[in-house]
Amino acid sequence: MYPAQTSFIPVQIALARWLNFNGWREVFTGNYPYWYLGTTPYRYLTGPVMPGLLVALDRLLGDWSWFDLMWLVMGISWLVGVAGVYWLVRELGGEKKAGMVSGLFYALGWFSIWSLAMTDGLSLVSFSGLVYVLVLQVKLLKEYSWKRLISLAITISFVLLLNSLILPSLVLGMIVIVLASGQWNKANQRIKQVVKALFGGWLIATLWYGLGYWWQLILAPSFAGKSLFKVVGQVMQLLPIGLAFGLAIVSGRMMKLKTKLARFIFYWLFVFGFLSLIRFLSDPDFWMDWIAYGLELQLGLGLLIGQWLLKKRQGVGRILKSVLIGLWLGVWVFLVKDRVIGSLRQEIRGTVEYRIGWILSAIVGDKEKVFLSGSSVFWLNSWFDVSQVRGGVDKGSVNANWRELAWEVREGNDGEKAVKVLKQMEVDWLVVHTSESEEYYGDFVEPDKFEGIQGLRKIYDEQGDRIYKIR
Repeated sequence: MYPAQTSFIPVQIALARWLNFNGWREVFTGNYPYWYLGTTPYRYLTGPVMPGLLVALDRLLGDWSWFDLMWLVMGISWLVGVAGVYWLVRELGGEKKAGMVSGLFYALGWFSIWSLAMTDGLSLVSFSGLVYVLVLQVKLLKEYSWKRLISLAITISFVLLLNSLILPSLVLGMIVIVLASGQWNKANQRIKQVVKALFGGWLIATLWYGLGYWWQLILAPSFAGKSLFKVVGQVMQLLPIGLAFGLAIVSGRMMKLKTKLARFIFYWLFVFGFLSLIRFLSDPDFWMDWIAYGLELQLGLGLLIGQWLLKKRQGVGRILKSVLIGLWLGVWVFLVKDRVIGSLRQEIRGTVEYRIGWILSAIVGDKEKVFLSGSSVFWLNSWFDVSQVRGGVDKGSVNANWRELAWEVREGNDGEKAVKVLKQMEVDWLVVHTSESEEYYGDFVEPDKFEGIQGLRKIYDEQGDRIYKIR
Protein backbone atom coordinates (compact mmCIF):
# COMPACT_ATOMS: atom_id res chain seq x y z
CA MET A 1 0.00 0.00 0.00
CA TYR A 2 1.72 3.15 -1.24
CA PRO A 3 0.79 6.73 -0.31
CA ALA A 4 -0.28 9.45 -2.72
CA GLN A 5 2.03 10.66 -5.47
CA THR A 6 2.39 13.96 -3.63
CA SER A 7 3.39 12.31 -0.34
CA PHE A 8 6.85 12.87 1.16
CA ILE A 9 6.73 9.62 3.11
CA PRO A 10 9.28 8.08 0.65
CA VAL A 11 11.85 10.54 2.04
CA GLN A 12 11.72 8.78 5.41
CA ILE A 13 11.83 5.38 3.69
CA ALA A 14 14.97 6.35 1.76
CA LEU A 15 16.81 7.39 4.93
CA ALA A 16 15.74 4.22 6.77
CA ARG A 17 16.84 2.00 3.84
CA TRP A 18 20.29 3.56 3.82
CA LEU A 19 20.69 3.11 7.59
CA ASN A 20 19.52 -0.49 7.36
CA PHE A 21 22.12 -1.30 4.71
CA ASN A 22 25.07 0.72 6.05
CA GLY A 23 24.62 0.64 9.83
CA TRP A 24 25.06 3.29 12.50
CA ARG A 25 28.84 3.54 12.10
CA GLU A 26 28.49 5.10 8.65
CA VAL A 27 26.27 7.81 10.11
CA PHE A 28 29.22 9.39 11.91
CA THR A 29 31.98 8.66 9.40
CA GLY A 30 30.61 10.08 6.14
CA ASN A 31 27.93 12.04 4.33
CA TYR A 32 24.68 10.74 2.90
CA PRO A 33 25.80 9.95 -0.67
CA TYR A 34 22.57 10.26 -2.65
CA TRP A 35 21.34 13.81 -1.97
CA TYR A 36 22.72 17.33 -2.39
CA LEU A 37 25.82 16.25 -4.29
CA GLY A 38 26.90 14.05 -1.39
CA THR A 39 27.90 16.99 0.81
CA THR A 40 25.38 16.68 3.65
CA PRO A 41 25.89 14.58 6.81
CA TYR A 42 23.20 11.99 7.47
CA ARG A 43 22.61 13.56 10.88
CA TYR A 44 21.57 16.83 9.18
CA LEU A 45 18.81 15.02 7.29
CA THR A 46 17.05 13.23 10.15
CA GLY A 47 17.15 12.42 13.82
CA PRO A 48 17.90 8.85 14.87
CA VAL A 49 14.45 7.94 16.22
CA MET A 50 12.39 7.47 13.05
CA PRO A 51 14.95 5.61 10.89
CA GLY A 52 16.03 3.58 13.91
CA LEU A 53 12.45 2.64 14.68
CA LEU A 54 11.74 1.66 11.06
CA VAL A 55 14.89 -0.48 10.91
CA ALA A 56 13.95 -2.22 14.18
CA LEU A 57 10.42 -2.89 12.93
CA ASP A 58 11.77 -4.18 9.63
CA ARG A 59 13.84 -6.77 11.44
CA LEU A 60 10.92 -7.67 13.69
CA LEU A 61 8.30 -7.78 10.93
CA GLY A 62 10.36 -8.97 8.00
CA ASP A 63 7.43 -9.52 5.63
CA TRP A 64 6.21 -5.92 5.84
CA SER A 65 7.24 -3.34 3.26
CA TRP A 66 8.94 -0.13 4.37
CA PHE A 67 5.81 1.80 3.47
CA ASP A 68 3.59 -0.47 5.56
CA LEU A 69 5.93 0.00 8.50
CA MET A 70 5.65 3.76 8.13
CA TRP A 71 1.86 3.55 8.08
CA LEU A 72 2.04 1.43 11.26
CA VAL A 73 4.18 4.01 13.05
CA MET A 74 1.88 6.85 12.03
CA GLY A 75 -1.22 4.94 13.09
CA ILE A 76 0.14 4.10 16.52
CA SER A 77 1.43 7.63 17.07
CA TRP A 78 -2.00 9.00 16.11
CA LEU A 79 -3.62 6.93 18.87
CA VAL A 80 -0.89 7.92 21.32
CA GLY A 81 -1.48 11.58 20.43
CA VAL A 82 -5.22 11.29 21.07
CA ALA A 83 -4.51 9.80 24.50
CA GLY A 84 -2.10 12.67 25.11
CA VAL A 85 -4.76 15.25 24.30
CA TYR A 86 -7.09 13.63 26.84
CA TRP A 87 -4.32 13.69 29.44
CA LEU A 88 -3.50 17.32 28.65
CA VAL A 89 -7.11 18.41 29.16
CA ARG A 90 -7.24 16.57 32.50
CA GLU A 91 -3.96 18.13 33.69
CA LEU A 92 -5.25 21.58 32.74
CA GLY A 93 -8.27 21.03 34.97
CA GLY A 94 -10.81 19.77 32.45
CA GLU A 95 -13.34 17.06 33.21
CA LYS A 96 -13.12 13.52 31.85
CA LYS A 97 -15.93 14.17 29.39
CA ALA A 98 -14.15 17.30 28.16
CA GLY A 99 -10.98 15.32 27.61
CA MET A 100 -12.80 12.63 25.67
CA VAL A 101 -14.67 15.07 23.42
CA SER A 102 -11.56 17.17 22.79
CA GLY A 103 -9.53 14.06 22.02
CA LEU A 104 -12.22 12.90 19.60
CA PHE A 105 -12.32 16.16 17.67
CA TYR A 106 -8.53 16.30 17.58
CA ALA A 107 -8.48 12.73 16.29
CA LEU A 108 -10.97 13.68 13.57
CA GLY A 109 -8.98 16.76 12.64
CA TRP A 110 -9.02 17.78 9.00
CA PHE A 111 -5.36 18.72 8.73
CA SER A 112 -3.94 15.38 9.88
CA ILE A 113 -6.03 13.61 7.23
CA TRP A 114 -5.11 16.11 4.54
CA SER A 115 -1.42 15.93 5.45
CA LEU A 116 -1.24 12.17 4.91
CA ALA A 117 -1.11 12.90 1.20
CA MET A 118 1.16 15.96 1.41
CA THR A 119 3.75 15.51 4.18
CA ASP A 120 6.42 13.02 5.19
CA GLY A 121 4.48 11.68 8.19
CA LEU A 122 7.18 12.88 10.56
CA SER A 123 5.22 15.96 11.61
CA LEU A 124 2.25 13.79 12.60
CA VAL A 125 4.42 11.50 14.71
CA SER A 126 6.46 14.23 16.39
CA PHE A 127 3.40 16.36 17.20
CA SER A 128 2.02 13.49 19.27
CA GLY A 129 5.24 13.69 21.26
CA LEU A 130 4.86 17.45 21.61
CA VAL A 131 1.51 16.96 23.36
CA TYR A 132 3.28 14.88 26.03
CA VAL A 133 5.89 17.60 26.47
CA LEU A 134 3.05 19.97 27.34
CA VAL A 135 1.54 17.46 29.75
CA LEU A 136 4.81 16.94 31.60
CA GLN A 137 5.40 20.67 31.73
CA VAL A 138 2.02 21.23 33.38
CA LYS A 139 2.89 18.57 35.96
CA LEU A 140 6.28 20.19 36.56
CA LEU A 141 4.74 23.61 37.15
CA LYS A 142 2.22 22.11 39.55
CA GLU A 143 4.90 20.50 41.70
CA TYR A 144 8.58 21.00 40.96
CA SER A 145 10.99 18.11 41.42
CA TRP A 146 14.24 16.96 39.80
CA LYS A 147 12.54 13.77 38.67
CA ARG A 148 9.87 15.70 36.78
CA LEU A 149 12.44 18.12 35.37
CA ILE A 150 14.58 15.28 34.03
CA SER A 151 11.54 13.49 32.60
CA LEU A 152 10.52 16.66 30.77
CA ALA A 153 14.04 17.24 29.42
CA ILE A 154 14.28 13.65 28.14
CA THR A 155 10.87 13.93 26.46
CA ILE A 156 11.91 17.19 24.80
CA SER A 157 15.08 15.57 23.49
CA PHE A 158 13.09 12.59 22.19
CA VAL A 159 10.75 14.88 20.24
CA LEU A 160 13.68 16.87 18.80
CA LEU A 161 15.45 13.65 17.82
CA LEU A 162 12.28 12.67 15.99
CA ASN A 163 11.91 15.97 14.17
CA SER A 164 14.18 18.93 14.87
CA LEU A 165 11.93 21.27 12.88
CA ILE A 166 9.29 21.07 15.59
CA LEU A 167 11.51 23.20 17.86
CA PRO A 168 9.65 26.53 17.23
CA SER A 169 6.28 24.95 18.04
CA LEU A 170 7.77 23.27 21.08
CA VAL A 171 9.18 26.52 22.48
CA LEU A 172 6.01 28.49 21.75
CA GLY A 173 3.85 25.75 23.23
CA MET A 174 5.86 25.76 26.44
CA ILE A 175 5.48 29.54 26.66
CA VAL A 176 1.72 29.14 26.26
CA ILE A 177 1.67 26.68 29.17
CA VAL A 178 3.45 29.26 31.34
CA LEU A 179 0.93 31.93 30.35
CA ALA A 180 -2.01 29.61 30.94
CA SER A 181 -0.77 28.61 34.38
CA GLY A 182 -1.52 32.06 35.80
CA GLN A 183 -0.04 33.07 39.15
CA TRP A 184 2.03 35.89 37.66
CA ASN A 185 3.90 36.35 40.94
CA LYS A 186 5.59 33.01 40.22
CA ALA A 187 6.24 33.72 36.53
CA ASN A 188 9.98 34.23 36.96
CA GLN A 189 10.35 30.94 38.81
CA ARG A 190 8.25 29.07 36.22
CA ILE A 191 10.26 30.48 33.32
CA LYS A 192 13.52 29.34 34.92
CA GLN A 193 12.14 25.82 35.29
CA VAL A 194 11.05 25.70 31.66
CA VAL A 195 14.39 27.06 30.44
CA LYS A 196 16.25 24.37 32.38
CA ALA A 197 14.15 21.60 30.86
CA LEU A 198 14.31 23.06 27.36
CA PHE A 199 18.07 23.60 27.46
CA GLY A 200 18.64 20.09 28.82
CA GLY A 201 16.52 18.53 26.07
CA TRP A 202 18.17 20.64 23.37
CA LEU A 203 21.63 19.72 24.69
CA ILE A 204 20.86 15.99 24.50
CA ALA A 205 19.55 16.38 20.94
CA THR A 206 22.65 18.36 19.97
CA LEU A 207 24.81 15.33 20.79
CA TRP A 208 23.29 13.85 17.62
CA TYR A 209 22.88 16.87 15.35
CA GLY A 210 25.92 18.90 16.38
CA LEU A 211 26.02 22.68 16.86
CA GLY A 212 26.64 23.28 13.16
CA TYR A 213 23.24 21.85 12.28
CA TRP A 214 21.31 24.52 14.18
CA TRP A 215 23.32 27.24 12.47
CA GLN A 216 22.52 25.58 9.14
CA LEU A 217 18.79 25.78 9.91
CA ILE A 218 19.07 29.50 10.62
CA LEU A 219 20.78 30.14 7.27
CA ALA A 220 18.48 27.88 5.26
CA PRO A 221 15.60 29.53 3.32
CA SER A 222 12.99 27.98 5.59
CA PHE A 223 10.52 30.85 5.99
CA ALA A 224 8.55 31.51 2.79
CA GLY A 225 11.73 30.78 0.84
CA LYS A 226 13.84 33.19 2.96
CA SER A 227 16.42 32.72 5.71
CA LEU A 228 15.62 33.63 9.30
CA PHE A 229 17.76 36.76 9.06
CA LYS A 230 15.85 38.10 6.04
CA VAL A 231 12.43 37.42 7.53
CA VAL A 232 13.14 39.11 10.89
CA GLY A 233 12.67 42.55 9.34
CA GLN A 234 9.24 41.61 8.04
CA VAL A 235 8.20 40.18 11.40
CA MET A 236 9.30 43.34 13.20
CA GLN A 237 7.12 45.43 10.88
CA LEU A 238 4.06 43.31 11.67
CA LEU A 239 4.81 42.80 15.36
CA PRO A 240 3.36 46.14 16.61
CA ILE A 241 0.08 45.39 14.83
CA GLY A 242 0.02 41.90 16.27
CA LEU A 243 0.76 43.16 19.76
CA ALA A 244 -1.98 45.77 19.48
CA PHE A 245 -4.53 43.12 18.55
CA GLY A 246 -3.15 40.80 21.22
CA LEU A 247 -3.42 43.37 24.00
CA ALA A 248 -6.92 44.29 22.90
CA ILE A 249 -8.09 40.69 22.87
CA VAL A 250 -6.40 39.76 26.13
CA SER A 251 -7.75 42.88 27.88
CA GLY A 252 -11.27 42.19 26.69
CA ARG A 253 -11.26 38.49 27.51
CA MET A 254 -9.04 38.28 30.58
CA MET A 255 -11.84 38.33 33.12
CA LYS A 256 -13.64 35.52 31.32
CA LEU A 257 -10.62 33.21 31.13
CA LYS A 258 -11.02 31.89 34.64
CA THR A 259 -9.81 28.33 34.09
CA LYS A 260 -6.37 27.15 33.14
CA LEU A 261 -7.80 25.17 30.22
CA ALA A 262 -9.62 28.21 28.82
CA ARG A 263 -6.47 30.32 29.04
CA PHE A 264 -4.45 27.62 27.28
CA ILE A 265 -6.94 27.37 24.41
CA PHE A 266 -7.01 31.13 23.92
CA TYR A 267 -3.26 31.72 24.03
CA TRP A 268 -2.54 28.64 21.91
CA LEU A 269 -4.92 29.63 19.11
CA PHE A 270 -3.85 33.26 19.24
CA VAL A 271 -0.13 32.51 18.99
CA PHE A 272 -0.29 29.98 16.18
CA GLY A 273 -3.05 31.85 14.38
CA PHE A 274 -0.92 35.00 14.44
CA LEU A 275 2.13 33.15 13.11
CA SER A 276 0.07 31.63 10.32
CA LEU A 277 -1.15 35.11 9.42
CA ILE A 278 2.44 36.42 9.28
CA ARG A 279 3.45 33.63 6.93
CA PHE A 280 0.38 34.18 4.78
CA LEU A 281 1.07 37.91 4.44
CA SER A 282 4.72 37.16 3.65
CA ASP A 283 3.80 35.07 0.60
CA PRO A 284 0.14 34.11 0.05
CA ASP A 285 1.04 31.89 -2.91
CA PHE A 286 3.43 29.77 -0.81
CA TRP A 287 0.56 27.82 0.78
CA MET A 288 2.77 24.97 2.02
CA ASP A 289 4.50 27.54 4.25
CA TRP A 290 1.56 29.37 5.81
CA ILE A 291 -0.28 26.15 6.67
CA ALA A 292 2.80 24.87 8.48
CA TYR A 293 1.01 25.22 11.84
CA GLY A 294 -1.99 23.18 10.74
CA LEU A 295 -1.60 20.53 13.44
CA GLU A 296 -1.21 23.18 16.12
CA LEU A 297 -4.41 24.89 15.00
CA GLN A 298 -6.11 21.50 14.83
CA LEU A 299 -5.27 20.87 18.48
CA GLY A 300 -6.53 24.28 19.55
CA LEU A 301 -9.75 23.95 17.58
CA GLY A 302 -10.31 20.43 18.90
CA LEU A 303 -10.08 21.70 22.47
CA LEU A 304 -12.22 24.75 21.72
CA ILE A 305 -14.97 22.72 20.06
CA GLY A 306 -14.89 20.21 22.88
CA GLN A 307 -15.47 22.93 25.46
CA TRP A 308 -18.20 24.58 23.42
CA LEU A 309 -20.11 21.36 22.88
CA LEU A 310 -20.18 20.60 26.59
CA LYS A 311 -21.87 23.86 27.47
CA LYS A 312 -25.59 23.45 28.06
CA ARG A 313 -27.53 25.22 25.37
CA GLN A 314 -31.17 25.27 24.34
CA GLY A 315 -33.04 26.07 21.12
CA VAL A 316 -30.76 27.54 18.47
CA GLY A 317 -27.66 26.55 20.43
CA ARG A 318 -28.57 22.87 20.27
CA ILE A 319 -29.26 23.11 16.55
CA LEU A 320 -25.89 24.79 15.97
CA LYS A 321 -24.15 21.98 17.85
CA SER A 322 -25.79 19.36 15.64
CA VAL A 323 -24.92 21.29 12.49
CA LEU A 324 -21.30 21.71 13.61
CA ILE A 325 -20.86 18.04 14.43
CA GLY A 326 -22.46 17.00 11.15
CA LEU A 327 -20.32 19.42 9.14
CA TRP A 328 -17.11 18.40 10.91
CA LEU A 329 -17.75 14.68 10.43
CA GLY A 330 -18.91 15.20 6.85
CA VAL A 331 -15.74 17.02 5.86
CA TRP A 332 -13.63 14.44 7.70
CA VAL A 333 -15.29 11.54 5.84
CA PHE A 334 -14.82 13.39 2.54
CA LEU A 335 -11.13 13.98 3.24
CA VAL A 336 -10.59 10.34 4.24
CA LYS A 337 -12.28 9.20 1.03
CA ASP A 338 -10.52 11.71 -1.20
CA ARG A 339 -7.13 12.28 0.44
CA VAL A 340 -6.45 8.86 1.93
CA ILE A 341 -8.41 6.03 0.37
CA GLY A 342 -8.69 7.74 -3.00
CA SER A 343 -5.00 8.60 -3.13
CA LEU A 344 -3.51 5.24 -2.15
CA ARG A 345 -1.69 3.30 -4.85
CA GLN A 346 -1.72 -0.48 -4.68
CA GLU A 347 0.55 -0.99 -7.69
CA ILE A 348 3.62 1.20 -8.03
CA ARG A 349 5.60 -0.29 -10.90
CA GLY A 350 3.53 1.45 -13.55
CA THR A 351 3.97 4.93 -12.08
CA VAL A 352 6.21 7.57 -13.60
CA GLU A 353 8.32 7.69 -10.42
CA TYR A 354 9.10 3.97 -10.43
CA ARG A 355 9.52 3.74 -14.20
CA ILE A 356 12.05 6.58 -14.33
CA GLY A 357 13.81 5.30 -11.22
CA TRP A 358 14.14 1.81 -12.65
CA ILE A 359 15.65 3.14 -15.88
CA LEU A 360 18.08 5.36 -13.98
CA SER A 361 19.17 2.48 -11.76
CA ALA A 362 20.18 0.59 -14.91
CA ILE A 363 22.08 3.37 -16.71
CA VAL A 364 23.53 5.65 -14.02
CA GLY A 365 26.98 4.60 -12.85
CA ASP A 366 28.08 4.33 -9.22
CA LYS A 367 30.01 7.61 -9.35
CA GLU A 368 27.53 9.46 -11.58
CA LYS A 369 24.83 11.93 -10.57
CA VAL A 370 21.43 12.73 -12.04
CA PHE A 371 19.33 15.87 -11.94
CA LEU A 372 15.71 15.09 -11.12
CA SER A 373 12.77 17.34 -10.41
CA GLY A 374 9.21 16.91 -9.21
CA SER A 375 7.85 13.93 -7.33
CA SER A 376 10.58 11.61 -8.65
CA VAL A 377 13.06 13.41 -6.39
CA PHE A 378 11.34 12.11 -3.28
CA TRP A 379 10.54 8.60 -4.50
CA LEU A 380 13.79 7.63 -6.24
CA ASN A 381 15.89 6.61 -3.25
CA SER A 382 13.08 4.77 -1.51
CA TRP A 383 13.73 2.04 -4.10
CA PHE A 384 17.08 2.65 -5.82
CA ASP A 385 20.57 3.75 -4.80
CA VAL A 386 21.13 6.52 -7.35
CA SER A 387 22.91 9.79 -6.51
CA GLN A 388 21.00 12.96 -7.38
CA VAL A 389 21.44 16.71 -7.13
CA ARG A 390 18.41 17.33 -4.95
CA GLY A 391 16.83 15.32 -2.11
CA GLY A 392 14.11 15.32 0.49
CA VAL A 393 15.30 17.56 3.36
CA ASP A 394 16.30 20.85 1.77
CA LYS A 395 16.72 22.73 5.06
CA GLY A 396 19.56 20.47 6.14
CA SER A 397 21.57 20.64 2.92
CA VAL A 398 25.06 22.03 3.37
CA ASN A 399 25.80 22.74 -0.29
CA ALA A 400 23.81 25.82 -1.26
CA ASN A 401 24.85 25.75 -4.94
CA TRP A 402 22.29 23.11 -5.84
CA ARG A 403 19.48 25.64 -5.31
CA GLU A 404 20.84 27.99 -7.97
CA LEU A 405 21.39 25.03 -10.26
CA ALA A 406 17.85 23.73 -9.74
CA TRP A 407 16.34 27.13 -10.50
CA GLU A 408 18.31 27.54 -13.73
CA VAL A 409 17.49 24.05 -14.96
CA ARG A 410 13.78 24.16 -14.09
CA GLU A 411 12.82 27.80 -14.58
CA GLY A 412 15.47 29.44 -16.72
CA ASN A 413 14.76 29.98 -20.41
CA ASP A 414 18.27 29.31 -21.73
CA GLY A 415 18.98 25.62 -22.38
CA GLU A 416 22.68 26.15 -23.08
CA LYS A 417 23.15 28.00 -19.79
CA ALA A 418 21.34 25.22 -17.94
CA VAL A 419 23.62 22.60 -19.47
CA LYS A 420 26.64 24.71 -18.56
CA VAL A 421 25.75 24.84 -14.87
CA LEU A 422 24.96 21.11 -14.93
CA LYS A 423 28.48 20.43 -16.19
CA GLN A 424 29.93 22.76 -13.56
CA MET A 425 28.23 20.63 -10.92
CA GLU A 426 29.57 17.47 -12.59
CA VAL A 427 26.07 16.15 -13.20
CA ASP A 428 25.95 13.28 -15.71
CA TRP A 429 22.24 12.78 -16.39
CA LEU A 430 19.17 14.99 -16.73
CA VAL A 431 15.51 13.98 -16.43
CA VAL A 432 12.93 16.37 -17.90
CA HIS A 433 9.16 16.07 -17.56
CA THR A 434 7.02 17.76 -20.21
CA SER A 435 3.36 18.77 -19.94
CA GLU A 436 2.39 15.30 -21.22
CA SER A 437 4.11 13.56 -18.32
CA GLU A 438 2.19 11.96 -15.43
CA GLU A 439 4.62 13.62 -13.01
CA TYR A 440 2.52 15.71 -10.61
CA TYR A 441 4.43 18.92 -10.06
CA GLY A 442 5.45 19.67 -13.64
CA ASP A 443 7.92 22.33 -12.53
CA PHE A 444 9.86 22.66 -15.80
CA VAL A 445 8.76 26.02 -17.20
CA GLU A 446 10.25 25.40 -20.66
CA PRO A 447 11.06 21.70 -21.01
CA ASP A 448 11.68 21.99 -24.75
CA LYS A 449 14.67 24.31 -24.22
CA PHE A 450 16.91 21.23 -23.97
CA GLU A 451 15.99 19.94 -27.43
CA GLY A 452 18.88 20.15 -29.90
CA ILE A 453 21.31 21.57 -27.34
CA GLN A 454 24.93 20.65 -27.94
CA GLY A 455 26.30 18.61 -25.08
CA LEU A 456 23.12 16.62 -24.52
CA ARG A 457 22.22 13.22 -25.96
CA LYS A 458 18.63 12.12 -25.53
CA ILE A 459 18.40 8.41 -24.76
CA TYR A 460 14.78 8.15 -23.60
CA ASP A 461 11.59 9.94 -24.67
CA GLU A 462 8.31 8.28 -23.75
CA GLN A 463 5.02 9.39 -22.16
CA GLY A 464 6.25 12.97 -21.76
CA ASP A 465 9.42 11.98 -19.87
CA ARG A 466 12.89 12.54 -21.30
CA ILE A 467 16.30 11.42 -20.13
CA TYR A 468 19.43 13.10 -21.43
CA LYS A 469 23.08 12.07 -21.11
CA ILE A 470 25.31 15.06 -20.46
CA ARG A 471 28.47 14.78 -22.59
